[in-house]
Amino acid sequence: MRLASLPLLVFFFAKTNAQPSYTKADSVTVFSLIDKAECYFTDGIYDSALFYCDKAEAFSKQKNFKKGQAYALIEATDIYIDKDDLEKADATAQVVNKIGVQLKDSLITAITFLQMAQVKMYKNELDAAITTFEKSLQHYLAKRPTKWTALAYNDMGYTWGRKGEIAKQADYLIKSINIYENYFPDKYGELGVAYSNLSTVYYGLNDRTKAIEYAKKSLSYREKTGDISRLSLGCCNISQVYLGIDNAEAEKYLQLCVIYALQSKLESRIIHSYVTASNLYSTNGKKKEALEFELKVIELLEKNKKDPFMLARRYMAAGMLHQQLKNDSTVVLSYYNKSLALLKKNNDRASLRDYYAQLANFYSELKNYGPAYENYKKYILYRDSIVSDKTKTSIAEITTRYETEKKDKEIIRLNTAQQIRQLEIEKQKAVIDGNAAVALQKQNEIDLLSKSQELQNARLLEQERELEKKELIATANQQQLQLAETEKQLQERTIKNQKTLRNLLLGGVGLILLLGYAYFNRYQLKKKLEQQKSLLAMRNNISQDLHDDIGASLSNINILNELARRNIAQPEKSKEYLAKASEDIQRISESLSDIVWNINPKYDDMQNLFIRMKRYAADMLDGKNIDGHFDFPAAENSVQLSMTQRRDLYLIFKEAINNLVKYSGAKEASVLIQAEKHKIVMQVKDDGIGFDRHIIKAGNGLYNMEQRAKASGGVLIIHSSPGKGTVLNLEM
Repeated sequence: MRLASLPLLVFFFAKTNAQPSYTKADSVTVFSLIDKAECYFTDGIYDSALFYCDKAEAFSKQKNFKKGQAYALIEATDIYIDKDDLEKADATAQVVNKIGVQLKDSLITAITFLQMAQVKMYKNELDAAITTFEKSLQHYLAKRPTKWTALAYNDMGYTWGRKGEIAKQADYLIKSINIYENYFPDKYGELGVAYSNLSTVYYGLNDRTKAIEYAKKSLSYREKTGDISRLSLGCCNISQVYLGIDNAEAEKYLQLCVIYALQSKLESRIIHSYVTASNLYSTNGKKKEALEFELKVIELLEKNKKDPFMLARRYMAAGMLHQQLKNDSTVVLSYYNKSLALLKKNNDRASLRDYYAQLANFYSELKNYGPAYENYKKYILYRDSIVSDKTKTSIAEITTRYETEKKDKEIIRLNTAQQIRQLEIEKQKAVIDGNAAVALQKQNEIDLLSKSQELQNARLLEQERELEKKELIATANQQQLQLAETEKQLQERTIKNQKTLRNLLLGGVGLILLLGYAYFNRYQLKKKLEQQKSLLAMRNNISQDLHDDIGASLSNINILNELARRNIAQPEKSKEYLAKASEDIQRISESLSDIVWNINPKYDDMQNLFIRMKRYAADMLDGKNIDGHFDFPAAENSVQLSMTQRRDLYLIFKEAINNLVKYSGAKEASVLIQAEKHKIVMQVKDDGIGFDRHIIKAGNGLYNMEQRAKASGGVLIIHSSPGKGTVLNLEM
């Protein structure tokens, strides 16, 4: 993600008697040297590139050409960043920044802020990098669509992605792509980088289709540049995206990745190809081969100490592979601990999410459920903070906006582009025919048409503004005349009715104040009584729930614990009692969670209830390998239920799902909830063994469900027969 190549710039100059001055020819000399440096830089020949940067800087100093000196050092900084010589890059950027301030050149100053931000980004100082990127954009770049603006947006997006802010990452990447495609479509390398980063965003969201689409776009741009190093990177990325969905394609791109990496002879590309190979072998079940590649990567990364972020991920991968191979648990933990130490330093939330998920799985396999549960809670915390439905929606909106803007601009360009294309054909024909005069004439027409289109757009905009201005002035004059006439009539009426109006007004105000005071007192009293009544009902319900359910369960737990203690000499019996006590504790925990959740005001929204219901049902059905289908109302179709009705609806639903999972033996189940203006309808259906309602009348909590439905003004109907499944219908 280095800076775009510097264009050949020619600056105006002024001669003074006090200092040496530069000429136009000097400017051309300096920027031709910088162009040579850029050519060597593109080919990865850093020493030659820096040699020409030094020559350009020395010549600029000799001629007192400050801008030439600044751009020579900017190119050198770019090279230092690509070489990973970040200290030199930072020091050089600081020097150029001072020159930019001295010259009062906003562009030079903005570019140096961009380079300083890149240094901080590669040093994993992410917050400082973001602040400096923003300074670069605010200083100059955000106001103008330059190549540096696109680069700043791209690197800003990459940095936000490192912090786990996926929506911001996508937003900045699409801004970068928009500038490149609309203003610099020939910047294939930069477009390749931006599309590659966007592919990574969708890969993180598990949208493989989009990830592959953008990865292939990136690869097509990199093929145009002929950059072997970045072709290796692109092939590795596509190979990883294909993992698990098309292993043949993954293998194909892996082979290309390795070929390009070896041709480039760059350690970073070889490391990346090893990582890709490890992932592929791991997915195909070849764990030993995968571990061998991971250990090679770790050895290289520990030696160069350049990428602690990647090293942390590789430690985690090695720990996972040792775990899957059933190797010594102390070896597994040693790799996990090394990974955590690096992840905490960098505060990488996405990797910390994956770390805690894997650690929870590790302890769960060891049947050490305490640490497993604690690590699982941390995993949930990081997961929910990174990717939510809101984040996905934000990214979808950003993408749609970008595509729409691009299409609109294309439509505007079509007519002019078609005319220019026709003139180009006529020009080529004239060149072939050897008619230089006609060819020159056609070229002039092309230039004129391009300029005239720009001028026409400017004129149309100016005319539109002028017309709007005139319309506003005319409207204002007309309104002023009407206002003067109306004001005159009002003054005449006011003089005639002033005394009567004053008396009526005073009497009316007094009466309104009196009635308002009385009504307000009555309203306050009524609300207070309603609140007290509601609070009393809530307390009674909570008290009843605690007494009936939780109180009885606690007593039962006490008895079971006592039985376990008395039968301590009989381990099997004691374990049975403790297992039953554990089940009761789990049920109490769920009941308390339901009570607390139900009375919390922030969950009054029905969508929160539907999300909780769907999550509960999905977890329960997955635990029994039951294929679940869910149809819940959209946000705009939600109805309003009281707290009691919400509780009863949730508990009926929960009991229905529990009964389905425990007794139905179903393979498929569906939950349908429809919300209308004044009612809500719920259907829970399964294809299980069913039961005979004439034989089972009060079992499986059916009686409690019917009573809850009745208490909330609802009707519960259950249809079931042996071998034909069960359908539960609730209308509330």
